[in-house]
Amino acid sequence: MSFIKYVQFALFIFMLSPALALAELPGIRVVVSNLSPATGTVEVSLFDSEETFLKEPYLQESGAAGEDGVFETRFVGLAEGEYAVVVVHDANGNGILDNGFLGFNGENYGYSNNLKPWFGRPGFEKAKVSVTLPDTLVEIDLN
Repeated sequence: MSFIKYVQFALFIFMLSPALALAELPGIRVVVSNLSPATGTVEVSLFDSEETFLKEPYLQESGAAGEDGVFETRFVGLAEGEYAVVVVHDANGNGILDNGFLGFNGENYGYSNNLKPWFGRPGFEKAKVSVTLPDTLVEIDLN
């Protein structure tokens, strides 16, 4: 193998190493199901403390709702700890959460641990999940 091939291989390994290191850090894979209708956008917010919960997300991801009614995203390279996930399905794509008449028949939202509070919002303590694995799964069913 020529010297140039060795240099190219070494550069390839050097450029790949940060991605490999990042893959071993804790992370969250969020799977949102039962997006009905399967239109609009889905916003997933990640919170890292009680003080910022529902006020200032630590990280956010958004994208189009899948035709199959499922949306998936990942947050990678996180520090080990406790996090809470909040999902909002903006079905009509107008940029706001429509509540509907008296709060019924509006757009859907959900919390980690599939919390379904009757009144008010849950606290961080009820919504939190422990993240220690590279791919901690959080499933949120909006049904």
